Amino acid sequence: MHDDSEDLQELYGARASALLRDLHAHARIASAGFTGDFYDALMRRPATRQILERLDESEFAHLREQQARHLAMLASPSLEAGAHRERALQVGRIHALVGVDMMWLTEAYSLYQKALHRLLEGHAEFTADLRQSIVQLVDRRLLFDLQAQSAGYRQVEQELARAAALLQRHALAGGNLTDLYQGCLRALCGLDGLAAAFVGRLDASGRWEVEAYGGASAPACLAAAQVAQAPLLHEADEAPQAPTLLARAWREGCVCTCDSSRAARQQDPWVGVAASLGLRSCAVVPLVDDSGHSHALLSLHSRWPGFFDAGGRGAFLEQVQQIIGITVWRLAQPKVISYSRRNTYGAWLESGRVRMLYQPIIDLQGGALTKVEALARLVGDDSRMVAPDEFLPALGNDGLLRLFECGLDIASADQRAWHDAGLHVRVALNLPPQAVGDERYHEVLFRTLDGSGLDPRGLELEILETGEAQAQGTRQPFFESLRERGVRVVQDDLGSGHSSLLRLDRLPFDEVKIDQALVREAARKDPQRAFAFILHLTQLSHSLNVSVTVEGLEDAGLVEAAAILGADRGQGYGIGKPMPAHSVPGWIDQYRHAVNPREPATPWGALAGYLIWDRQLGSLSHWPELIEDFVRAPCLVQRFLDARGMRESRLQRMLDINHSVAVHPAYAGLYRRTRADIIQALRQLRDSS
Repeated sequence: MHDDSEDLQELYGARASALLRDLHAHARIASAGFTGDFYDALMRRPATRQILERLDESEFAHLREQQARHLAMLASPSLEAGAHRERALQVGRIHALVGVDMMWLTEAYSLYQKALHRLLEGHAEFTADLRQSIVQLVDRRLLFDLQAQSAGYRQVEQELARAAALLQRHALAGGNLTDLYQGCLRALCGLDGLAAAFVGRLDASGRWEVEAYGGASAPACLAAAQVAQAPLLHEADEAPQAPTLLARAWREGCVCTCDSSRAARQQDPWVGVAASLGLRSCAVVPLVDDSGHSHALLSLHSRWPGFFDAGGRGAFLEQVQQIIGITVWRLAQPKVISYSRRNTYGAWLESGRVRMLYQPIIDLQGGALTKVEALARLVGDDSRMVAPDEFLPALGNDGLLRLFECGLDIASADQRAWHDAGLHVRVALNLPPQAVGDERYHEVLFRTLDGSGLDPRGLELEILETGEAQAQGTRQPFFESLRERGVRVVQDDLGSGHSSLLRLDRLPFDEVKIDQALVREAARKDPQRAFAFILHLTQLSHSLNVSVTVEGLEDAGLVEAAAILGADRGQGYGIGKPMPAHSVPGWIDQYRHAVNPREPATPWGALAGYLIWDRQLGSLSHWPELIEDFVRAPCLVQRFLDARGMRESRLQRMLDINHSVAVHPAYAGLYRRTRADIIQALRQLRDSS
């Protein structure tokens, strides 16, 4: 662009003003007439007619008027360089936003240039020299204008590229679904022309539930949408009505656009709501999984007609789909949480409506209380306690930090009250994985420890190690600082698929917790497999000098089985439910531990003992001379049967056969069958008790 001061002086200085003084009035009249002829010509061309037909009558008249004023401005004697550049830049941006091709604009200016030349030739008061000077001046202003408009086009393209880069950054950051939603919607709604954006998934009935939104027009659009019935997206394809934009995008898995919402408002409730608020075009981006199936929808709206069909915009929308689709699928929780529910949880948290309950964790061998786990709840308007599996998926990193701060403050105060009453109990508190590399968590933790006056050795942090956890370089200093203070660190949910024993070799965890879902569900469906997991993980952890807590011990049988399998500590409803702080002392006084790992009293305990016996038998295969003595010694199943007076039972007969054939390799098949029978009989005995 020409911005040399001498050139600008020639284009906008006193000489230029004098040259254009007589032309301006004629040019203003000519521009109005030329603009009408020009748009008539454009309407005869299919590509440009498609763009112009998106406008209603008043919008088209306004466009023609603005174009005429802009062209007349080029011949204005009072025009200044800065104002011209700013005006042309903005016009270029508008043209880019609605999809006017730069080639059409260049053609328009070429025609306008010729019209001005004819205007000058048609007025005798312009001499040949004056005419030539004016032509050169106007031609240079036209070139300046086109260059400024071209810069406006490039600005829009650069903003799209920056938005795509921001989306990529948020997708790579991982974290949680709430932060991903918020970051991506901020990046998209930062684009000039994009007025509202919504993202969400299907609820149980098949309706699209908005989980997050962004943009200045979004709140009003959501309020208006309350009266419009959102369409079902899993209706049969042969449904008689034409599919809505949302339904078509969902079914096809491809980006769908509407270049003028006015045209579709009658048959599409969601588009109609947007159109009633002046949102003229929209795009629906289906977010697909790695198999190409839709699992969420991103709905975008603009005040500009044709915004999403402008040149290059389709490629941008496909890029948006590719960048965030898989990440949303990977981070999404099964439960769909509406934007209103998310806002409600956030408001409760900010107002401090947090309560802590405490669940006992005992020494499985002796039954003594070793610590309690602090479990957060939000308090609803009806005083109902809202559990973490309801509100945690709705929280972003800032919300999780706030929850940790509230929980730490409450737990510290409760621990102080217990200490004052002579009760010394360690407290375990959950720490989000992303907190390891976040200095804000470090500051909150150590400030609270320093201010509470409590012994840091009375605090444990349970961390769920996920695939998105911070790199080794950021984790190690944090672990070292905790170890220096005496704070114990526990790897949570071992065996859940999120965590790995490999990390135990790299990070200084003091303890691991075996995932409660593994214990609870597998024990119901396949107890042999569940107990084998507990035994394997416990022995492997112990080989690394790490103690083991088993979660999900829902009844006395599971408590006994975990103790027999060698776990150090246990937690679950079979020991104690989460309770308020004032109930902890009473629970300690009343709890009685009725587990003797050498004398199982439940079918689950006997099964755990049999699995250990079976494994020990297998380890003696290279020493056959020892097997007979091993088999002759009473096993835990035999002790269980003796305690129950079941010497004459079918289970006793199966056990006798099983032990008698165990010493003979030739009867390996019979051994395996009787082993399966024993396991099944113990399971049936447990189910009937």
